[in-house]
Amino acid sequence: MKIIKIIPFFLFALLLGCSGGGEVAEETSKYAYQSLENDPFGLRIYTLDNGLKVYISENHTEPRVQTNIAVRTGSKHDPADATGLAHYLEHMLFKGTSQIGSLDWEKEKPLLDLISDLYEQHRDTDDLEARKAIYMQIDSVSNLAADYVATNEYDKMISGLGAQGTNAYTSNERTVYINDVPSTELEKWLAIEAERFGELVLRLFHTELETVYEEFNRTQDSDRRQAYYKLMQMMYPTHPYGQQSTIGTGEHLKTPSMKKIHDYFNRRYAPNNMAVILAGDLNPDETIELVDKYFGSFAKREVEEMQMPKEEPITEPIVAEVTGSEAEFVSISFRLDGVGSEDALYVELLSSVLANGTAGLIDLNLNQSQKVLSGYAYGSVMEDYSSLSMGATAREEQTLDEVQDLLLAQLDSVKEGRFEEWMIDAVVRKAKKSQMTQMEYNWIRAYVISDAFILDQDWKDVVSQHDRMQAITKDQLVEWTKKTFTNNYVAVHKTIGEKNTHKVEKPGITPIEINREDNSSFYAKIDSMESMRLDPIFLNYSEDIDMSTVGSEIPFNYVQNEENELFYLYYVFDMGKNHNKQLPLAVDYLPYLGTNEMSPADAQKELFKLGVDFKVSTGTEGANLVLSGLEESLEAGVKFFENLLANALADEASYNQMVSGITKKRADAKLDKRRILRSGMRNYAQYGAVNPFNDLLSEEELRSIDPNALTDMLHGLTNYEHKILFYGPNSKESVKNILTQHHKVPEQLTPIPAPAEYLEIATDENKVYFCNYDMVQTELMMIHRGDEFNVELVAEANLFAQYFGAGLSSIVFQEIRESKALAYSAYAYYSNPQRHDDHHYLRGYIGTQADKLGDATSALLDLMSTMPKAEQQFGQAKISALKQIETNRATGRNILWSQIRAKDLGLDYDLNSKVYPRLKELSIDDLESFFNENVKDRTYTYLVIGKREDTDMEALEALGPVKELSLEELFGY
Repeated sequence: MKIIKIIPFFLFALLLGCSGGGEVAEETSKYAYQSLENDPFGLRIYTLDNGLKVYISENHTEPRVQTNIAVRTGSKHDPADATGLAHYLEHMLFKGTSQIGSLDWEKEKPLLDLISDLYEQHRDTDDLEARKAIYMQIDSVSNLAADYVATNEYDKMISGLGAQGTNAYTSNERTVYINDVPSTELEKWLAIEAERFGELVLRLFHTELETVYEEFNRTQDSDRRQAYYKLMQMMYPTHPYGQQSTIGTGEHLKTPSMKKIHDYFNRRYAPNNMAVILAGDLNPDETIELVDKYFGSFAKREVEEMQMPKEEPITEPIVAEVTGSEAEFVSISFRLDGVGSEDALYVELLSSVLANGTAGLIDLNLNQSQKVLSGYAYGSVMEDYSSLSMGATAREEQTLDEVQDLLLAQLDSVKEGRFEEWMIDAVVRKAKKSQMTQMEYNWIRAYVISDAFILDQDWKDVVSQHDRMQAITKDQLVEWTKKTFTNNYVAVHKTIGEKNTHKVEKPGITPIEINREDNSSFYAKIDSMESMRLDPIFLNYSEDIDMSTVGSEIPFNYVQNEENELFYLYYVFDMGKNHNKQLPLAVDYLPYLGTNEMSPADAQKELFKLGVDFKVSTGTEGANLVLSGLEESLEAGVKFFENLLANALADEASYNQMVSGITKKRADAKLDKRRILRSGMRNYAQYGAVNPFNDLLSEEELRSIDPNALTDMLHGLTNYEHKILFYGPNSKESVKNILTQHHKVPEQLTPIPAPAEYLEIATDENKVYFCNYDMVQTELMMIHRGDEFNVELVAEANLFAQYFGAGLSSIVFQEIRESKALAYSAYAYYSNPQRHDDHHYLRGYIGTQADKLGDATSALLDLMSTMPKAEQQFGQAKISALKQIETNRATGRNILWSQIRAKDLGLDYDLNSKVYPRLKELSIDDLESFFNENVKDRTYTYLVIGKREDTDMEALEALGPVKELSLEELFGY
């Protein structure tokens, strides 16, 4: 379950604001609803008699529904002496009720009551030894209570529906529970959720609370999270936004009160404080009947309106330092008025004028001009306050004070009106274009609606947001910025240094026995409900893609967009860094270049005015050039795109600055534990000391390159063999005509050069690679190289992940997290490669505090030596895997990329057409055979990152010979 910070307002801005007509109140059945004319969401808003809000947005592109159950409650509502409560209550809502997950409620309840009383004693006792003794009692009684529990029953039922993305998140004033279910399973989902939210039972509490503490440890290991907490503390010195983090304090997490949690649930989880939000393949009239059937009986309750403190104005800059292991950066925030205010509207526009990814002031004056690394700005809107945030990472030999001054200078530029008149229209145009893209995704529809509910926004204001923003004049924006932004900011300078962390010893937890076979009577009831199964629809590439050629016999694959006005044009090259080390450098150079007719800044401005996005990317094996925008901009966009590629002018000063930026980014990468583990150590383990990750141009080589050689490479890029993909409303012939006119290539294309070879190393023996890093947790990955890609293994690999190693109801999750509370995150799976000549890999992962690593690793290895066989759990995993294929649809541009991925695997058909019939045949004995042949008794390369002084090196030696790797060995510099 996630803690979520306030979503940057720039993301929210992308999702809002098509012109909405007048509000319409309609009553097509016994249920009245509100709707708007010309609403792109097609949203119906119902209110049941008990106050529950129901939002329904139809989207019939695939037979699935994104479901959000949103509650207007979060960390700002936590008791001051029990911070983190909203978040760990969110975790507990996955544990069931007296009906879900209970095998004998009459016997279980007295034990849970006793545990609750013991926690009160534990909380009220300051004596550490007394606390330990009480905790031992809690542990003992918890094990007795677990005898009456059908573990993970909620997760198993939801998984059996074919649900995806099951999760929840908590933030300052919201808790949202998420599922993506087949539309044919909607009634079952409603029945399960109505029972789930009707009653709170705090079972398996002490193991789950330890899991939450591991989540707390993860936040301690994130410098950006710690900087954010500090920023909020300074911006809100009395308000819960700043004084109560969502995760809570370490002390409060270790001294919880089950009574307070029950009280909080009873006060805040009232139907009149909640919403059921559904986006997808729905019939609204039938759906509202079902929602009322299951949720209509919930009793309406008075929800206390908490009076929040009013902050005093910030009158001078408040700057603080946060230390940690990661790269240095600056974060700046200004506090503004909350939702519904003038500030909340204007900050969206201002943040996009400052940074829109193409032609904002920070984009051009700082990022493209290479005065900082990765400058940004965004707005956030909450109920009581909003904010404008800016930030950047420092360049080589640049002080954080200098970075801060550069960021603030961009705000000064707005105050002085130093931006073009057309910028506001261009910002709104881009936002509306982005909305069209985002509307294709049910989860984004549901997120936007959830946001409106949480903030109690009038839906008309939501959908008219962009029109209201477009009505703001340049002069109005300038005047508002002048009056609003003075020296009233807070700033965090994140520097490199020792962390201040909260550490505790692991508690003594007796593993809980997992009951995988017994089910509650409620489970049987849900299982007996009938629901329709759908036939899967597989792609037929020869029919679903219009394949032809253009120009010099360049393959041209076309799919028409019948949903909206957006186009996507891709130039796809089977050539990447492994073919030419300078290619990624040339591609990275392009955004800093202009032509003899346009300066680099003018080029970006022209792109933004056209409302076109132009992105270039390279990987180890391929490169893509992508142009996207509104259909009316296609020809102008292609002309611009081709002109820039063909006529880009080298600039030596710009190149030298780029190289300096690359060397600083490389140095910063060595401070990022995720890059160290998941890129450096993983590639070292798979390929050896010289691998695709670290075989780079040296700094000396970078500085010796003539930038003209890079522009020559760009000029000639489309002379190489490539293919063109197009998805858009434009007709095939019109697109081909545009390409014939502007995509000038030689008659004979240059063949792709042979790539450098990096052979994947066989895992013949156990060995351990260790990297020292200052962190609270320790992370371990384990890998074993399997066979080369074998299409016959894909179905088994997918089912193995579903049943054994990934997801909330998997064997690994149950044993490592639910039973033993040894990790927040643990998984194991058999990966499928992306290319036909690569190998499958058996992979495992554990993230936990250092003193639990040995126990957690042993537990995972035990599981991977003998597969637990649970017939019912296997059956549900299989049904879930089948239903996901039956109800997922490849649509739009995904059709084009599905074929590309298939070709990379050496296939000319949709892989699911092979996987699905094999899944239907598989038995648990088949999966056990797969396990014995591909998982059992394997040797591993273990990758461990953690603080050396906290790591039990003897325990690592027991796994295999330990080699400590330096950052130079991993990164190649």
